[in-house]
Amino acid sequence: MKLFISRALIAGTVSLTLFSSPLASAQSSGLSSVLSSEDSSATNSEQDFEKSSESGSSAQDFIALSTANPDLTGGSVEGLLSSMSLIGSSQLPLGGPLLSSDSNYPLETDPSITEARIVEKRVLNGLRLEKWSVASPSMQRNVDVQIMKSAEADSPAPMLYMLDGIGGNKNSSGWINGGEGPKVFADENVTVVMPLGAASSMYSDWLEEDPALGRIKWETFIVEELAPLLEAEEELNFNGHRGIGGLSMGATGAVHLANSNPDLFDGVIGISGCYSTLDPIGQTTVSLIVNSRGGNVENMWGPTGSETWKAHDVTSNPEGLRDMAVYLSAANGVVDDIDLADSEKEPFYNLLAGVVLERGSLSCTEALDESMSRAGMNHQVVDYKDSGTHNWRNFNPQLQPGWDAIKHALY
Repeated sequence: MKLFISRALIAGTVSLTLFSSPLASAQSSGLSSVLSSEDSSATNSEQDFEKSSESGSSAQDFIALSTANPDLTGGSVEGLLSSMSLIGSSQLPLGGPLLSSDSNYPLETDPSITEARIVEKRVLNGLRLEKWSVASPSMQRNVDVQIMKSAEADSPAPMLYMLDGIGGNKNSSGWINGGEGPKVFADENVTVVMPLGAASSMYSDWLEEDPALGRIKWETFIVEELAPLLEAEEELNFNGHRGIGGLSMGATGAVHLANSNPDLFDGVIGISGCYSTLDPIGQTTVSLIVNSRGGNVENMWGPTGSETWKAHDVTSNPEGLRDMAVYLSAANGVVDDIDLADSEKEPFYNLLAGVVLERGSLSCTEALDESMSRAGMNHQVVDYKDSGTHNWRNFNPQLQPGWDAIKHALY
């Protein structure tokens, strides 16, 4: 439900571009009922969008047809995102049905927490999966972390930190629930570490506490508090090497953390992320992610263009990635027959938002790849997929090649 609401916002902003193309004019008769009954500006509630499955189906067919030419679609989407940044629309506060609320946030803090320590360990199931609770002085709360232990308990193993997307799942990582973590790492000698409860945080250290999202210090927690604790645990048999990866928001956070801490990480995986905070697409993407849960980007990094925004722009200075294994991937936002069938019973704006988010990720991935190449780096493995939108069907197949591309650096 929360994902649908935030995606309705994104779909509303891109609808005006896709639906005003020459192709839209040719298809206007088939789309008119959708626009009149469901309001393409995405100001109606999710319930309103779901009232007409027939209209939704027509809209999805139109979206698939509109994305058939990735160059035309990409130019339209990139132009729209750039325009949003220039006019400042990405900075506007959201409200009503466009705001995804979460009763879990802001998470309660405890100022008495002054020492990082492992508070509790719970065995979850037969996947060697556990949930550890870690006291964090920086965030002043206990942070839950899922851990998938190495398949070879008696052999030293690296740590691989895997970060979630915008939802920052609080109970179980998306890499376990919707992702192929259990499949890819089933027989691997690696400890997979999955922090929980990072919704809309960008996995960053925020400058100020946020009324909607609370006290956020993910960079400090992962690098200075969590890593030393886990590496000291004899049962994890740490071998001295670390990798980090993520999808979407988690990819952005993972690549930034790797670039900022080249002495800590040996490899990084970025699946469908955005790695610039200075260009219009990057600024808009960051703002949409934070705003979708009611957060304020100025509480995170200060005014747009500040030194903190610049410090999080990997594309302008990827030097920290020079000596580590790097894997990046993104699709082009083209909707294929399987995507269309999978989305048949969903609100049409889910599919539309998936198109624009993935097309933005493609532009961001190309920009980082080109920046690394200009700096004389050619070791990065970059997988540009021919089709796919911003969903698990696209993310999941990239985890295995991502792991294959970096694991040599972790042993």
